[in-house]
Amino acid sequence: MSNSIQVNSTVIGQGNPLFIIGEVGLAHDGSLGAAHAYIDQLVKIGVDAVKFQTHIASAESSIYEDFRVNVFPQDKTRPDYWRRTAFSKSEWLELADHTRDAGLIFMSSPFSHEAVDLLMECGTPAWKVASGEVTNLPLLKHMADTGLPILVSSGMSTWDELNNTIDYLDRLNSDYGIFQCTTSYPCPPEKWGLNIITEMLETFNCPIGLSDHSGTIFPSLAAKQLGASMIECHVVFDREQFGPDSKASLTFEDFSL
Repeated sequence: MSNSIQVNSTVIGQGNPLFIIGEVGLAHDGSLGAAHAYIDQLVKIGVDAVKFQTHIASAESSIYEDFRVNVFPQDKTRPDYWRRTAFSKSEWLELADHTRDAGLIFMSSPFSHEAVDLLMECGTPAWKVASGEVTNLPLLKHMADTGLPILVSSGMSTWDELNNTIDYLDRLNSDYGIFQCTTSYPCPPEKWGLNIITEMLETFNCPIGLSDHSGTIFPSLAAKQLGASMIECHVVFDREQFGPDSKASLTFEDFSL
């Protein structure tokens, strides 16, 4: 595995410019117009990539899956939420085209084989693996079979689980990078895990980054100084807006600092 990877024409790794992902996730709350507005705003603040999440209810969930914390009064189950906030294939193609036309890289985290296939049709140049999918080896294999680089978030993994996943990607001859991530929304300073970035740099021969949920710019600034070559932050128009990630996100004003 190389200590750098390439996403389209962008080289990621130490010695190269910091690769910055603006994470929209599901902050659009199912509004296609809002999703396009996020792209337009992220262009203005100079990120490298715009990232969404692609959930297909029938492929990843069932009516028996309850919310762990239900903050959506209009959705009785998680599949209800996935369906309400989902986009059609033509809408995903539209978002991908808008992102590329704006000069940014389009990305979205898939949560099923069907989502991987859909995003391939949208022309995604890389995969971002959400923390909860790091041990989902069949899904990782499906991504690896595309030949595209894989960016892994460590947030819900033990060291053993993360090592097993990286060994697996090595056996598949995949290019990959790893994000230190703490699955806490918002993440308090004592859980940022900046020390883990140094440990990852010493352990893995690949680009290391920070996927931050603190709602502040400070972990990202510190991570860059520690040698991180990738940064991912959630972004919202206003931290008071409706949504599960708003308190853990940067505003566009924060992001542009």
